[in-house]
Amino acid sequence: MSGGAGPVLGDDAVTTRVRTVGFIGLGTMGDPMVTNIAASGAFARVLVHDVDVDRAAALAARIGAEPAADLTDLADCEVIVLMLPTSAIVRSVLVDEDGAPRIPSAPGTVYVDMSSSDPTETVETGRLLAASGVHLVDAPVSGARERAIAGTLAIMMGADDEDAAERAVPVIDTMSARIFRTGGLGTGHAMKALNNFVAAAAYTASTEALTAGARFGLDPAVMVEIFNASTGQSFVTTHVLPDHIVGGRFASGFALPLMTKDVRIAQKVQRAMAHDAPVCDAVAGALGDALDALGDVDHTRAYEFWNER
Repeated sequence: MSGGAGPVLGDDAVTTRVRTVGFIGLGTMGDPMVTNIAASGAFARVLVHDVDVDRAAALAARIGAEPAADLTDLADCEVIVLMLPTSAIVRSVLVDEDGAPRIPSAPGTVYVDMSSSDPTETVETGRLLAASGVHLVDAPVSGARERAIAGTLAIMMGADDEDAAERAVPVIDTMSARIFRTGGLGTGHAMKALNNFVAAAAYTASTEALTAGARFGLDPAVMVEIFNASTGQSFVTTHVLPDHIVGGRFASGFALPLMTKDVRIAQKVQRAMAHDAPVCDAVAGALGDALDALGDVDHTRAYEFWNER
């Protein structure tokens, strides 16, 4: 289902134009996302690639896709989706040091960056690809692994070329409940960073409140119930605090380095607009302190660091 600004796309005529889909990056989110692409049965071929060749081969066998041991094996794909940790990695996968495409794709091929990337780097990578006649669309996701498995992710899509957007939509539709058209290339990534800043602010504020409440004698479990029956309710209080903070699981599937990276991208976006952003700066600082102390852990572990501090 598509929605948001702009026309609804993804009709049957467009679907028939995309027969072969590639997917790069088979981690926590990429695995269930490409599983849904393959399960849709909408495409003649689905090829999967990861730096871990064994992982790609195992996943391909499980979902009925084809493993691509090398990036050049994706040359025949009409749409190639990327789900990678950073925009720097996305760029290194797509273009070489001279800015030439690494995948010998035909003109008109559409790359869909669904990672949480820096929008300024997205625009630059898109410019380099366009020189070779291929298109970049940014379509970051929201909803975490739970909704990736269900195929109900929210997508924020930016594109400069409308035909490229139309070619991407049938693929994205297999993974999503709704596509929001945000504007030109890079706007999807800007929106994702700002959304994750809002989520990170809610996480930082709600865990700070839990610490204060516990020290005052309140039961954290009761506090979360009250948050969720009151104006403090958010995705964090409903989906993160009960199991991962109060329940002590600390396994949301979203890593602290990635949350910190996203908030820092939001900082960069706001600074580029000469916008004073004290809340974003404070959240970035708190996450940065936790990251320096804890390293690559689930983001929910930041609560333990803040609580002890």
